[in-house]
Amino acid sequence: MGLVIERASLQNALGLVQGIVERRTTVPILGHVLIEPEGNSLKLSATDLEVGIRTEVPCKAGKDKSITLNARKLFEIVREAAGEEVKLDPLDGDWVELKCGRAKFKMMGLDPRSFPAMPSAGTAEGAAGKKQLKAELKIPASVLAAMIDKTIFAVSPDEARYNLSGVLLESAPSNKVRMVATDGHRLSMIERDAEGFKIDAGVIIPRKGLQELRKLLEQTGDEETKLSIDGQLAYLKRGFTEVSMRLVEGEFPDYRGVLPKSSRHQIAVGRDDLLAAIKRVSIFSNERYHGIKFSLSSGTLTVSSTSPEVGEANESLDVKFKGEDFAIGFNGNYLRDALGVIPAESEVELGLTDDASPGVIRTPADSEFTYVVMPMRL
Repeated sequence: MGLVIERASLQNALGLVQGIVERRTTVPILGHVLIEPEGNSLKLSATDLEVGIRTEVPCKAGKDKSITLNARKLFEIVREAAGEEVKLDPLDGDWVELKCGRAKFKMMGLDPRSFPAMPSAGTAEGAAGKKQLKAELKIPASVLAAMIDKTIFAVSPDEARYNLSGVLLESAPSNKVRMVATDGHRLSMIERDAEGFKIDAGVIIPRKGLQELRKLLEQTGDEETKLSIDGQLAYLKRGFTEVSMRLVEGEFPDYRGVLPKSSRHQIAVGRDDLLAAIKRVSIFSNERYHGIKFSLSSGTLTVSSTSPEVGEANESLDVKFKGEDFAIGFNGNYLRDALGVIPAESEVELGLTDDASPGVIRTPADSEFTYVVMPMRL
C-alpha cells in the first residue's frame, strides 16, 4: 500500500519548504525533500545545511520506506493537480509513482540515506552530553513578526561581509529584547517587551532563517511563541512545523557608536505624504545610486532628484522648520524601506543635523523603532 495524502495539506507543507531547498547546487540531495512515513502522519524535511525545516501532514500510510523527491517539481505537480488526494507509491531503484486524479507521474528520487542531518533541537548538546540552553525568547507571534519586518530589510546582501549577513538579537535593559540590522550604510533597530529574556552576548540570526521564521509566523495564530537559542543553533516550533538554523559566526559591529545622541533639527512630517513624494521624485533618480535630495527652508521640505540623462523632479511639503537653509542627500530606496514598515497615516520625525551627519527616522506610533541612514554626496 502506498501513501495517500490530502492534496491541499501536502501543497501547504511543500510550500513551506520551497524557500529552503537549493535551486542551484552541486549537491543534488539539497534540492530534495525527505518524506518519512510515521504512523498516520508524514514527515517532510528540507535543508541547505545551514537552515532546516521539518513539518508533518496527516496521511493514510502503509509500511512504506522513506523517499526523497525533487522538492520544486513535487510542489508544482501537487499545486497543478486536479484530484483531492495524492498517492505516492515507491518503486524499485528510488523511483516513485505519483497519482492525483487521472494524472500519473513517475519521478526519480535519491537514496534517503544520503539526506543530511538537519540542525535541530535534539542535536545541540554540550561537551558533557547535556543541553546547554543559552536563552529562550517567549513573545507573541505577531510581535516577533513585526520585529523581523522592521530589521531584515537592512541586512547586508554582501555575502563576504558575513557578520552583517543577519540580524543581531540581544537582551536590552528593562526586560526587553532588541533586534538590530545594518549593511554599513543604514541601521534599523527595534525593541519590544520580553519578560525574563536574558542572553549574555548577542547572537546573529541569518537572514534566510529569519525569512523562513517569518513565513511560519504568518501561517499560524497569534499565541505566544518561543524562539530558542542553543549553542550555535536557533530554532522555533509552531504547531507541527519546526524551523532551525545555524547562527552566523563572527562579531556584530559596535552599532551604538553609529546612533546619533541628538539631532539639531527635528522635522515632523506625515509618513504617507513623505513616502509618496519620495516615490515620485525617485523616478528621475540615478538607477545605480538612487540619490534624492532633501532641501530645508523656512516652513518647507523639498524632495528632489536629478538625472542629466533623464530630467529632474521636485515636490514640496509643508513642515515646521526654522533655521538656516540646508540640503542633504540620501539613497531614496533606503528611506522608502524604512517608511514602508511604519504604520500608514502616522507621523514621522526626521532628525537632521547637517549634510555630513546621519539622518534619523523615528515615529510616535512606535517609539521603540529607530532607523539611521548615512547621507550621500549629490
